[in-house]
Amino acid sequence: MAKRIKASKLLAKDPNDYEARHLLKEADDQATFSIIQIIKIRAWAESKKNLPGKFTGTTGVNILKADQLGPDDPRFSVWAKKDFLKQTNAVNSGVGLKLMQKMGWTPGEGLGKGRDGPLEPLVLDIKSDRKGLVASEELPELKKLRPNSGKNLAGKHPVSVLMELCSKKRWHAPQFTCLESGPSNNRRFLWKAVVNGVEYQPSVPSTSKKTGKAQACQVVLQSLGLVPRDPLLPVIL
Repeated sequence: MAKRIKASKLLAKDPNDYEARHLLKEADDQATFSIIQIIKIRAWAESKKNLPGKFTGTTGVNILKADQLGPDDPRFSVWAKKDFLKQTNAVNSGVGLKLMQKMGWTPGEGLGKGRDGPLEPLVLDIKSDRKGLVASEELPELKKLRPNSGKNLAGKHPVSVLMELCSKKRWHAPQFTCLESGPSNNRRFLWKAVVNGVEYQPSVPSTSKKTGKAQACQVVLQSLGLVPRDPLLPVIL
């Protein structure tokens, strides 16, 4: 474009300028060549629209249905049902039966060394969910709370419950007193708790300080009606 403008200015001054005419001819030839190249590139791009492997909106695959995927014999269907193994017939032929008979077993006898095993085949269920497998023996058992376990029905420690109660009621903090008795190898601890001016005490001492303090707080909570009364833990006011 710059060459063409320069040649046009020179020809405007001198129409017989040979160099200007030659420069203009070169500019025209270059422009024509560029246009031809663009046309060729566009033609090449148009010819490559239907390249192999290009997605055209459909794969052309005919998806088979479930009945078409299954075998001719329904016994060998891959689509197992819940009661698939419950509708089986007794085995009356095959290699397994021949091996059992060869080892001395006769139909109708129980399995095992003492012939006291099961007579009927095992009835199993088909597992159709994605949950894991677990044996009933592996399930954790619920631990029963003992009277001296130091836990109330809400699952909190009695000392913590009593402290929260005093804070909520804006009472003074509980005052605890521990009375020790017994020989050095068999000590007993009897705790007293004073809550809101009232003294509470279990009737039976405990073998440890921690359990005894929890029992004293349990007595307070029972007396206030916050937890059910425990007949094994009588209250002394």
